[in-house]
Amino acid sequence: MAKDKYDFIQEMLANAKLTSSQKEKILLFSLHELREDSSQIFKRLNKLEFSNLGDFEILKRIEELEISIETIKSEQNNNELSQENRIISLSNPKHVADFMSLFNQREGLKYLTHDYDESSEFDIDQFLRSANNVFVEYTRKLNIPTSLWRIVKQFAFDSKQTAWTSISSDYKSFVPIKIGWATKELREWSKKNKLHPIRNEEYEKIITDFKKITRIESPNLEKLINQTIEETFKSDIVSFNIDKIDLQKADFYSHVGFLKKAFEAIFEEIKKRSDSPDKKRITIKYERAISDDGYYIREVKILHHQSYPEKELKLILDEWHHKGNMGKIKQNLIGYCHWSVETLIEGSGQRVNILRENHVAAYEATENNVEGFTHILTFYYK
Repeated sequence: MAKDKYDFIQEMLANAKLTSSQKEKILLFSLHELREDSSQIFKRLNKLEFSNLGDFEILKRIEELEISIETIKSEQNNNELSQENRIISLSNPKHVADFMSLFNQREGLKYLTHDYDESSEFDIDQFLRSANNVFVEYTRKLNIPTSLWRIVKQFAFDSKQTAWTSISSDYKSFVPIKIGWATKELREWSKKNKLHPIRNEEYEKIITDFKKITRIESPNLEKLINQTIEETFKSDIVSFNIDKIDLQKADFYSHVGFLKKAFEAIFEEIKKRSDSPDKKRITIKYERAISDDGYYIREVKILHHQSYPEKELKLILDEWHHKGNMGKIKQNLIGYCHWSVETLIEGSGQRVNILRENHVAAYEATENNVEGFTHILTFYYK
């Protein structure tokens, strides 16, 4: 039988002489060249054994590469347009809201995370067949991030259960999970008892782990931010005045692991630019609204008081897409939310829209009272 492109990738990665860094480069190249078949690549990668990295470590590497390939594709699209009209046309945060709303619909994916509330006994095989049909249908027509697709696939539908990654309850560390709906023991228990897996304490924990990595629920945004600030500022935190407003109300979907990395980059940038007493004040606010097209808007605003960029607008529009901490923020938020910055640039108030909808300008004048440098992360809920 003739070898296909995936066989060649497998052969390269199976070479024991390659370092882990070289394998990462092969993975990234493969994702770049075969991006239209990324789901197949990930499925094949799950079968590989890596001599220099443990299963969990390579899983984290693949997640990082998923971010990288999203960035590569966005930059390719951007380069086809003028500097002033860059468009992020990949994964759509509103599509994330559409997809995750399926977890609240009986005919959707609700019973992957909720107890079965129908009058009949729970038939796990029938349910998974139906849920998988919904999953396939909606992931074909919705443009969601690869990382979200993969978490749901591995949590629920992998015929050969593969490890996936959650996050600890205190948001201090990532947690490898090796159990999902496809695990033989889980399915046999459900068949024997004709009950939803949530009725089993061990399997209920797995469902909770899935929720933790895909959703911020009240009051966990404040917990996540507190932990990230503590890790980033360390002993310097005592010199800062940090106001938090309504964080306990937050409820939205995201990749919580990537969101934490974005927060880390934001606070690292604030720490770096806090070189005087008047720049040691931060306000973090959560706000809610409704969009014109019917989505619930969930905004996280992080204001670094009295901090302003010194570079000119044209250079900022280029550098903020890929350099330093701003580039890291973008990489970790792509597909999950829109991201803008409001600040003074060359003496005038500007809103720079880094991750945005196609019809939104790359930058625009703002009439808001500009008190410093404000990150605006806009999530959607349906």
